[in-house]
Amino acid sequence: MKLTRLIAGAAFCVAAFGAVQPASAEDPSGTWRWAHFSAEAWGSSQADKLFAEELKELTDGKLDTRFYWAGAMGSGTELLELTANNAVDVGSFVPSYFPGQMPLMSLVNSIPLTFTDPVVAMEVQQKLAMDNPYFQEELKKNKVYPILFHGLAPYRLQCTTPVRKIEDIKGLRVRTFGEWPPKMFEQLGAVPVNIGMVEVYEALQRGSLDCAYLSVEGAGFLKIGEVAKYWSDINLGAIAAYSSFVSYDTYQSWSDEFKAKVAEAASVAEAFEKESFARLEKSTMEEAAGLGVEFVKFEDMDKVNEVVPNMLDAWVKSMCGMDMCEAAESTVAEIRSMIGND
Repeated sequence: MKLTRLIAGAAFCVAAFGAVQPASAEDPSGTWRWAHFSAEAWGSSQADKLFAEELKELTDGKLDTRFYWAGAMGSGTELLELTANNAVDVGSFVPSYFPGQMPLMSLVNSIPLTFTDPVVAMEVQQKLAMDNPYFQEELKKNKVYPILFHGLAPYRLQCTTPVRKIEDIKGLRVRTFGEWPPKMFEQLGAVPVNIGMVEVYEALQRGSLDCAYLSVEGAGFLKIGEVAKYWSDINLGAIAAYSSFVSYDTYQSWSDEFKAKVAEAASVAEAFEKESFARLEKSTMEEAAGLGVEFVKFEDMDKVNEVVPNMLDAWVKSMCGMDMCEAAESTVAEIRSMIGND
């Protein structure tokens, strides 16, 4: 099995590169093996790197980090298990890639047409993960614990043909992920295609996709402007991005002092990311213009909101069908309170 081989390979990397050798169970030292589903160029990846630098400084150099980018130590759909089983020390992956195992964490990470601000989405995800008992139960069940949260500016469409009106979306093959973006695009008459971010460029290049569903900054670091020249400003909502996790048991083994250092490093990295969203979107658009990208004004946002049902209500209905009504209603009530929509 591929995952078994990856775990074995990770064990080899431990021997080859040196795993964490804690001075005590509560005080890690050595080198963390950080497995990442995405590329180093992403703005959120820079926040991960800053977190690692801050933690190294806070531990007086006793704890270093080696990153394995873009699935080098496990694909995005394998990192949950690799992290939970300590085959890697830290795993950065997308909860909505695991809708069956992580339906609660997946919500803020993928629900479209709900959040207008990535900072708010990040903070909602963090509060739910840290304070909501249903989220905490889900994390414990999956044997992972989040140490760093990320956000993504509003998702838009980068296409091989202009998308100006809602009719232009019909029949287009659009890259999606998770459970809820596909439902939105089905309502809009598009054909959703769930694939990972790193596969989007090639799919657009060979014509198996017509549009990418990405933030502007995400489209930039993936070089989408080389293969999709029409970027619509349609606003499909901000989300919380992937999170960075350690195993649940590992987190519980840490001393309060080390947990405080992790939280301090995370606060620095998350503040850096929050101030980066507007800057990165602006610089990405400037770079895309240099590639000949045309920025297309979308004229039918009101129609999109009419056609697509309220996503939070739809999510609650779906969760009730899985006998998770209480958890879903609690979660959505908390979200609406935080975003001023209660």
